[in-house]
Amino acid sequence: MELVFQTVDVFQFEQAKLILDSADIPFLERNTVVSMYNNFGTYELYVSSQHLLGAKELIENAFK
Repeated sequence: MELVFQTVDVFQFEQAKLILDSADIPFLERNTVVSMYNNFGTYELYVSSQHLLGAKELIENAFK
């Protein structure tokens, strides 16, 4: 799995998940944010290498 998106903004994270889901691109999510403080850590999305370029393009176009 390859890292395709990383952010500290939970709203951008949820939007990116919706984008990948609507394009039928399978992904894994990783949340390293410390829930007690919500200002340490990141939200990350991973896709398989075969979907990496398409997923990056979709997410980059969405957040221009």
